[in-house]
Amino acid sequence: MLKESLKGLYFDLHYLLRRDVRLLRRIRQEKLLVVLNLHKISPQTNPFWQPLHPELLDDLLSFLKTRFRIALFREIELSGEDKADKDKPVAVLSFDDGYYDFIEYASPLLEKHNLKANMNVIPACTESGLPPWNIQLYDFLNSVPRLLINEIRLPGFDAKLKGDDFGSKLAYGLQISRFLKNRPQREREEFWQILRSYIKRADFKMTRMMTAEEIKSIAGKHEIGVHSFSHESMGFEENSFFEADLRNCFGYFQQTLRLPMEIYAFPNGSYRQEQIDTLQVNGIKHILLVDENYSQQARSVHPRFTIYGSSKSENRFQSLGYNSKGIST
Repeated sequence: MLKESLKGLYFDLHYLLRRDVRLLRRIRQEKLLVVLNLHKISPQTNPFWQPLHPELLDDLLSFLKTRFRIALFREIELSGEDKADKDKPVAVLSFDDGYYDFIEYASPLLEKHNLKANMNVIPACTESGLPPWNIQLYDFLNSVPRLLINEIRLPGFDAKLKGDDFGSKLAYGLQISRFLKNRPQREREEFWQILRSYIKRADFKMTRMMTAEEIKSIAGKHEIGVHSFSHESMGFEENSFFEADLRNCFGYFQQTLRLPMEIYAFPNGSYRQEQIDTLQVNGIKHILLVDENYSQQARSVHPRFTIYGSSKSENRFQSLGYNSKGIST
């Protein structure tokens, strides 16, 4: 935890030096759109993939709403000149995956601050009730001793969990996740079958997903998009796989959710340009990447900034684009 404490102090210093003001000035001057990418919101800890604590989200929302006009994608363009915050830059809160903790923790905080968000769901996970494979893996890793984790044998993967401290677990989680996700589904599934043999040996509770009815219950206020049907890294998949997955998404939104499907978020930040072209041809109005960069209001393809900090000051700077490629502060 020493590293995390030092990182918090580092961003506190930036805050004292008012570097946040310089970032916000650039956003205003260049009329940039800030799209923030969030995932799990929970007070429960998992060092292998740490959720954002509700207290940190609460602080972030307080920080953002005084500096930005928080909008849904369909609200990015102002509909009138009489809005009190018409001169503020625009930010969008974009949640991925569809975890139940959005209802449990995030939605009440959004309600408290009178804010709305975009939620991108994974139909396959909604129907199965199981989180994406990587979250299943993180849930497993967080529930078993290091001895069992270091028994895992995957061809080509020889990393070991070196300690029981937060930093070691975080590093191991990143290593095994990258090893598995940076490959097509058919190849990853071979490794996943091996991992299942270890997972079956443990008794643990998996992350809960929202049901279709729960998704529909929040659709009246929040904006529902899709995070692919199966949560695969599309940049590693053939176009025929991507197109079939997209058809399944349209079918699910039409037949089960009965909602328009106008927002698509690529899983794992993985995509190819021809896949973006396919989405546009099929009427997707807002295409969400990661790419850690600013967007523009007039665009249909939006980079996002990932929010993952462990301190209030770090999250604030992330929300202002501190991690933007090539930015100078």
